[in-house]
Amino acid sequence: MRLGPGLIVLTLLLLLVGCGGESDGLKSATSEGPLGKGSSGVWLYRPAGEAKDVVVFLHGQGGPDEAKPDNHLPWINHLVSRGSIVVYPRYEMDYEADAMPFIVDGLKTADKKVDLDKLPVLVIGYSRGGGLAVEYGALAGKNDVPVPQAIMAVFPAGFGNAKQQVDLSPLPDTTELMFMVGDQDEVVGSGGAAFTGERLARAGFPGENVHLDLVESHGKFVASHFAPMETTPAARKAFWEPADRILDALDEG
Repeated sequence: MRLGPGLIVLTLLLLLVGCGGESDGLKSATSEGPLGKGSSGVWLYRPAGEAKDVVVFLHGQGGPDEAKPDNHLPWINHLVSRGSIVVYPRYEMDYEADAMPFIVDGLKTADKKVDLDKLPVLVIGYSRGGGLAVEYGALAGKNDVPVPQAIMAVFPAGFGNAKQQVDLSPLPDTTELMFMVGDQDEVVGSGGAAFTGERLARAGFPGENVHLDLVESHGKFVASHFAPMETTPAARKAFWEPADRILDALDEG
């Protein structure tokens, strides 16, 4: 069948619209990764349209399983849907006692793909990542990676960078810090939050900027160590909603 010039133009326009081309003014959320090699690798998630903020998501100890974002992908997708760029450093393919250099490498790789410097930053750290999140906040400024305005340590372990304990005194005293503790956490309990809180106190960090959120079990919801990976309404209310509130506050400036 031979198409006339008018039909050819119309067909091309329809194809562009169907492919989400620039002509329709729409963009889709994207994911890339892992970018970089080995433990320095990173996953990068970008929202449709203009990003409002950046979330650095630091996973728990778990080697290759946690180095992939699969366990946290529902939460990551939710963050992206609300307009966040999410950066997920893998930081360990096997256990890395000195994890921070790999996290920094991952952030620098992500920054080459998208400018992370002009947006508010929240670090969410889970388990070992909770300890690392606080340490990252202390080291970010001198490593030329995004400095967080807020840190959310979810069921944190008491250590992050196990090979060499990080000095927390450089953590900006304007940082807002939330520790989440589960009443049925059978892995780290409240010990990790207490230990990190003591380190912050010794470093002179202002106590009024440290907030404790006790996640309580109720009904069928059990606030065990692995509850942050769940997607039930109760889990989303316990973990996703506090993060959304923090981000909303950061977005409002």
